Amino acid sequence: MSESQNAAPVLAISGNYAVVHIVGRRYPALAIQGDSLKILQGVIRDLSDSLESGDLGEAKFTLEEIESTVSSMTSLYEEASRRVGFELPYGD
Repeated sequence: MSESQNAAPVLAISGNYAVVHIVGRRYPALAIQGDSLKILQGVIRDLSDSLESGDLGEAKFTLEEIESTVSSMTSLYEEASRRVGFELPYGD
């Protein structure tokens, strides 16, 4: 593959996330730093552990943390996509 076929222009960056457009793909993608991905995986594991142990208070707290993180990612993706003229790959 040539370098131009591997291109992924960065559309937006916020903290540990970036919206990129991989050339040849219809929609942009969300890139996440590896350490942030591992942290998210750990938080999801914590949620599973809380549910397994029956600690619903802790499970609710952890689920809210996950929702907040994913909501931030989604907002960045949607704002960047719209700003450069991409339609979203899903309904609002």
